[in-house]
Amino acid sequence: MGVALNANQITGWKIYERIAVRSFLIFAVITFIPFNPDFYKQDFNAGFSVTDYPWRWLDVVSQNTPWFFEGQEGHNYWGWFITLGITFLAGIIWELLDKRRANFDHIYNCFFTVVRYQIVLRMSWFAIAKFFPVQMPFPTISQLNTNLGDFTPGKLYWLTTGVSPFFEVFAGIFELTATVLLLFRRTTTLGALMMIAILLPIWFVNIGYNAGVELASMHLLVLSVALLIRDLPRFWHILVQQKNVALTYVRPFVFTVGWKRTGSLLLKVAFIFLFLVYRGYEYGKLYAAGKTFKLPLENGIKSFTGYYNVEEFRLNGRVIPYSPDDTVRWQNVIFEKFNTISIKVAKPFALNTQNKIRTTEYYGNVGRFFYGYEADTTKQILVLKNRADTAVKLSLNYSRPFSGGFILRGTNGNKDSVYVVLKKINKTYPLAISRN
Repeated sequence: MGVALNANQITGWKIYERIAVRSFLIFAVITFIPFNPDFYKQDFNAGFSVTDYPWRWLDVVSQNTPWFFEGQEGHNYWGWFITLGITFLAGIIWELLDKRRANFDHIYNCFFTVVRYQIVLRMSWFAIAKFFPVQMPFPTISQLNTNLGDFTPGKLYWLTTGVSPFFEVFAGIFELTATVLLLFRRTTTLGALMMIAILLPIWFVNIGYNAGVELASMHLLVLSVALLIRDLPRFWHILVQQKNVALTYVRPFVFTVGWKRTGSLLLKVAFIFLFLVYRGYEYGKLYAAGKTFKLPLENGIKSFTGYYNVEEFRLNGRVIPYSPDDTVRWQNVIFEKFNTISIKVAKPFALNTQNKIRTTEYYGNVGRFFYGYEADTTKQILVLKNRADTAVKLSLNYSRPFSGGFILRGTNGNKDSVYVVLKKINKTYPLAISRN
């Protein structure tokens, strides 16, 4: 499929090509290695059950975000362009100071390696999380009972993708194939072409829906294009002029010392095992258990799961009748299969747009309060902590004097006494029927 670069081809590079390679090498390194000290201080198991997923740090490393990814909710283009501009300035300085032009093949090889592995490191997480469809979970009961207008476009896109696990798995297979192809030099060109075909629509989807990873997808798209820069004229000859042209094959590093050859092979095997094989195994277990890293891993009480209408609501002993625009009265309550209780209240909500671990329930939508709960089934007590603001707590005693319902008594976050009668409503969801 290709030919090896020889010394004449390497040293024949034009000056702007050499500057571009040097610049992108610097850019790839500084966006690949976490230089922020806070990265190493974080709790890598935050939000996860260590028993169910012991090596959370694999995902943290894959999703290390350069400083400009964080700003403006993933839209910090100025930060991205400033960083790229600085690296091009550094590339020019490097070119002017480097007098050993014959050694440029080593620089290009470093660029070729670092860019490939950065793309693989980041995309392996997305690919495996789609292959075992845990990245975009099926809508929860709370989300199925949230008004369409209460979702942001980005959240709505994630939910509609989660409705179709088949589509999510298909996308995961495509992404995983491109990722694996990038691991090997002879298939890098095909892998880069596939990655461009994947990332271009992902970038546009994020722009159109404001789905949260707009800049990250563009970053990987640019790196994928950079891998093909050397062969762009050859693609013109093949596709437009219909000539037979061999694509470039970049030979691996040549190590004359045995331990270096063995070490480089072991590093590659360890990388593949940790970030593809082991992570795939862990995500497979997660999916088989009916869980996703986007939602709480702790199980709720199975017999409680469902949608409950609020038949009666009292605040400080006063009965508050139902009104669709009442900002105090609870309208309905949902117990999820995991340990979350959501409460529908018709009051203004602060929209949370931070799509991070364990925020899928409440980010990008309004209309409901989400609480994690701990249940003491002996004393029949529910302790609720607000998912978005853990300082807000509710302590409720519950009883089940009739079939399919609850009576809750206790205090809310404002220390007011509440008395709530819940009646379970068996609802049918066409989306869930279609999925089954």
